[in-house]
Amino acid sequence: MAQHFYIALMQELIRNTPNWFGLDNWDSEIFGSYEATWKSSLLTRFNRSFPQRTVAILPNYFGDPIDNISRMEGLLTELSPVYDLLADEYSRATLTKLVSYKILGSNKVKLPVNTDSYWQQRRSAHALTNGADTIAIKFNNWVLRRFALSKIGYPIELYTLPGGVQIIFMLHQYEYGKTSPAIKACRGDYVIDAGGGWGDTALYFAHEVGPEGKVYTFEFTPENLEVFDRNIKLNSELADRITVLPRALWERSGEECTYSPHGPATSLNNGKEGSMRVTTLSIDDFVKEEKLPKVDLIKMDIEGAELDALRGAEETIRTFKPRLAISVYHKPNDIVDIPLYLNDLGLGYEFFLDHFTIYEGETVLFANPTN
Repeated sequence: MAQHFYIALMQELIRNTPNWFGLDNWDSEIFGSYEATWKSSLLTRFNRSFPQRTVAILPNYFGDPIDNISRMEGLLTELSPVYDLLADEYSRATLTKLVSYKILGSNKVKLPVNTDSYWQQRRSAHALTNGADTIAIKFNNWVLRRFALSKIGYPIELYTLPGGVQIIFMLHQYEYGKTSPAIKACRGDYVIDAGGGWGDTALYFAHEVGPEGKVYTFEFTPENLEVFDRNIKLNSELADRITVLPRALWERSGEECTYSPHGPATSLNNGKEGSMRVTTLSIDDFVKEEKLPKVDLIKMDIEGAELDALRGAEETIRTFKPRLAISVYHKPNDIVDIPLYLNDLGLGYEFFLDHFTIYEGETVLFANPTN
């Protein structure tokens, strides 16, 4: 019922209106230093000192939430059936928290992972650095450090960011463990890893599926592939389980698309000008060409192309009913369009939602076949 979502959202907005988190809700490793004013610093200290207060902190820009609600009016209406579709209370609470964050902003709403243990994990990730060797990349002038993950249970070394170690290998971004059995890659699985980036998810999946499993990773950005190749060479025992395909997943195969390299945020330009070109491939065509005997898990994080790629995987999904872990944060309507599209296939999937950062990125929809 539509009122369930609106009631839950209103309760969440009222609960968060008194807050002012400031620096306490800011990831400086991703966004740089927090630019605090004397007023915001005072409000942050006040929030820390009186976390259970009932008096709202209302700064001068009180109009922003009203403007945000007005701007999101259509999306809010469409979110009601998604809320009802989600299979557990945690997923529904995550959805209302994310929407509240979009309306009120980071100064008012903390997303679920922003706890003391989250920041302890981040510190622990930093401590896994193995030597002084680094890779400088163009995107955001980031410097990737070499990490050894054996202390957290993964016989893996790779170049990445501390946040990447935390999200993928500590928070387990592509697992949903709040249902039983967990939605995850299992021993012997065949996994499609759409959006391979620097190879961190491919290595994670390769470890999970074991020597009997296979990981098919799609990544086409040259700079990403250079890092990917170095990471694969660091992990020879896992390399044989991973096949890298430098193609862009899409609804149809054989289309030539333009793109501009943007590191891990590279996206297809959909007809706009771009400095480089890539040829598309659909998952259905790939599965047929490779004569795959099964597909157990599809993970997608492909910068807004997820819905198109899912349409190009419909036959595979109908045939094998794989578990799904699909990013739904790149476009405003992904969080609506993707679960509703999958549900309309009528295959009996259950849907769950989780989020893995303290900011808007890294929301994942999990779909689990029930029969």
